[in-house]
Amino acid sequence: MGGLIVLKQMIMIFILILTGFVMYQKKLISGYAAKDLSALVVNICSPGLIIVSMFNDLSAVSRASVELVGIIAVVFFFLLIAMGYLLVKLLRIPPQDKDSYVLMTVFGNLGFIGIPVATAIIGPESVVYVIVFNFFFNVFIFTFGVMVLKGGGQGSRTTWKDILSPGLIACVIAFLIYWFDLHPPKSVETLAGYYGNACTLLSMIVIGISLADMKVKKVLGNRKLLLFVAVRFVLFPIVLALVLKPLLPDFIMRATIVLMAALPVGNFPAMLSEQYGRDSRTIAEGIIVTTLLSVATITLTFFFV
Repeated sequence: MGGLIVLKQMIMIFILILTGFVMYQKKLISGYAAKDLSALVVNICSPGLIIVSMFNDLSAVSRASVELVGIIAVVFFFLLIAMGYLLVKLLRIPPQDKDSYVLMTVFGNLGFIGIPVATAIIGPESVVYVIVFNFFFNVFIFTFGVMVLKGGGQGSRTTWKDILSPGLIACVIAFLIYWFDLHPPKSVETLAGYYGNACTLLSMIVIGISLADMKVKKVLGNRKLLLFVAVRFVLFPIVLALVLKPLLPDFIMRATIVLMAALPVGNFPAMLSEQYGRDSRTIAEGIIVTTLLSVATITLTFFFV
């Protein structure tokens, strides 16, 4: 896939984000509505999109490929953990921000943005691999992520209710549908489609509203953060793409893995930081910068895939 094709899709994504931005600025929608829409996307629309994606023709995606991506995903997260601690040292991040930078390094927006963007620029076949990454994302965020947050703050204990989120449950259901070649009734596919089709629009509108409510100019003046973004969200995905190109001839698999590395900082670390009594402002700034620049950074990365 050429970078220009990706640019076209990312411009569409940007227009959807801009829609939310303008609606908030014109007071056509409020911040309270954004929170409700976010809950709707996370708990209903995104799980619906995950499940309905399994009703596409996935015969080209072999089980061996899924198993390989699973192994790669585990290595991927361990590599990002090591990179997070290395970047903290190299960039001389202040002690109070170290944990936030590690979390920003490891946990991208694999579900909220990853699923609709992967569908748009790679195709529905990629969602099987995105689901694998999302599964391990949940495993690592509720193990390593919670361990990091508990290390410097007081918070409530993580429960099975936290771990068994609608997104993770949808990943398990979708995986079972794919792995055992299940054929639920047509009505189930239609219902999941109604939920999933709204995911891209609503998720991008929520991001636009979030950006409109923050001081973007001040955040973009943070040179240390911008240097971190350049290394983690530009240099690393490009290097990963160049390394994988001769090793993985399967374009969809390779493109999906690279996309998972190029996605902006995820919302989940910020929400967990609030839950565990930690300051989430640094992560919120990372979300702003990486999301704003993602149209350019993802497009640039895909010139090397």
